[in-house]
Amino acid sequence: MKIGIIGGTFDPIHNGHLYIANKAMEEFSLSKVIFIPTGVSYMKTDVSNAKHRYEMVRLAIKNYPNFEISDLEVFRGGNTYTCETIAELKKTYPEDKFYFIIGVDTLFMMEKWKNFEYIFQNATIIVADREDQNREDKKEKADYLKKNYGAKIKFLEAEKYDVSATLLRAALKIKSPAYKIQAECPDSVICYAEEKHLYDHSPMKENEILALLKLDLKPKRITHTLGVCETADELAKIHDVDVNKVRIAALLHDCAKYFSTEDKVDLCREYGYPVSELELKNPELLHAHAGAALAKAKYGIEDPEIEDAIYYHTTGKPGMSPLTLIIFISDYIEPGRNHSPKLDEFRQIAKNDLNKCAANILEETLLYLDSRPNNKIKAIDPTTKQAYEYYKVFLK
Repeated sequence: MKIGIIGGTFDPIHNGHLYIANKAMEEFSLSKVIFIPTGVSYMKTDVSNAKHRYEMVRLAIKNYPNFEISDLEVFRGGNTYTCETIAELKKTYPEDKFYFIIGVDTLFMMEKWKNFEYIFQNATIIVADREDQNREDKKEKADYLKKNYGAKIKFLEAEKYDVSATLLRAALKIKSPAYKIQAECPDSVICYAEEKHLYDHSPMKENEILALLKLDLKPKRITHTLGVCETADELAKIHDVDVNKVRIAALLHDCAKYFSTEDKVDLCREYGYPVSELELKNPELLHAHAGAALAKAKYGIEDPEIEDAIYYHTTGKPGMSPLTLIIFISDYIEPGRNHSPKLDEFRQIAKNDLNKCAANILEETLLYLDSRPNNKIKAIDPTTKQAYEYYKVFLK
């Protein structure tokens, strides 16, 4: 027989996995495909319990007569290694040929795997080459592995399948029907995950937050957000501030940017944030406050420091905490910004003195707002003026 093998954490398994397995079976005339959920993976940490992931795979494939599931890795002690799994399968199927199904990115990682040469010697590698993955060097990498290790590599031309286990986990955590979960994951898997509360109570991870943000923010805003995140990360390490909190606040600082004015107002009022007449007339001022509310409502953020940093990231405030200072500053100086000739100077000051940098930003902001033509609405949040009065002593 020609046996396909597809492994992974399957946390959770989704329709993309099923599509690729089906496609590989058809194109390479495989007799069957064996799904092998990882047990303890040395490549990934903090995944759901292996027995739950095994059960989700079992439910997902039960109506596919040529799909099977193996518990080889689930019940194996210690770390999971593909070379050991293939060795075990060869004992069960000594006369059969194996086809190991992977994604393009995995092709570039295999040389780091334990005893990867054994895998190349005992299985043909099927690389699922999605239309949306334009890695021009994939053929070159395949040729390199063939020449140096005798690897047998074939490419599976597959249509784009835009399914993300990360996004599915995030959507299940917030229990939102808005993210097409039903279209991306078998109903039986969704029901099992919800019944067992697999994702309900675990904190939202960075990659899950980012997956949800990409649905709500424009690409340019995502680029800005990542710039703020990396700038804030650097400053947090320099000034000994909790990096994890800083990164979460940075990721979420603009999360409500594209909400309608009505939705921003509703969010603020629901979470007890006052909405001023100035903000009603100039709703662009509301996104930071609404973002703090949305961080609670959607992303499960319950840390008052992170909330404060998001709430004041545009205006600043008197006596900001180091975390709030870092987000306020990073939003202004991240690498994608080019609105001020003083940015390079401010970036250097930020590394040495957060208070002085905030004072400079506040001064420049007020000078800009005051210098605008009369035909522009001069919407200056009073908190910005208060913050400047507090921090201007650091300009000396």
